Amino acid sequence: MAATDGRGLPVSLLLVEGQAYEGHHVLALLPAPWGLKVVGDKGFDSDKLRAQLQQLGATTYIPRRARCGIQRKVNPKLYRQRYRIENYFCRLKRWASASTRRDKLASHFLALIQFASVIDWLRYGI
Repeated sequence: MAATDGRGLPVSLLLVEGQAYEGHHVLALLPAPWGLKVVGDKGFDSDKLRAQLQQLGATTYIPRRARCGIQRKVNPKLYRQRYRIENYFCRLKRWASASTRRDKLASHFLALIQFASVIDWLRYGI
């Protein structure tokens, strides 16, 4: 999992199991949610997660899944900004070892992702 800033550069990274629901780990990923605008896709649709983030002072822009019945209006301009985190993951896939998950140990894999993120910051952030 990754949290990025408004430019799509990584701010924090978290390695979770592949079968784990990512919504349980969002709060651990965000450094200080007060005043943040949290934009997520429909996979993060959870009333409990929204309530926790709003209680901590974050504004959420997460649309409802189709099967949930009542649809929520989401600011389309902000929701379109999700492409920036998708672009971050596309840049990570340029590293062959990261995209194919060749490392046996999770700590080695996380170190590779962190190294690639530092290179990403040096290339696009400064």
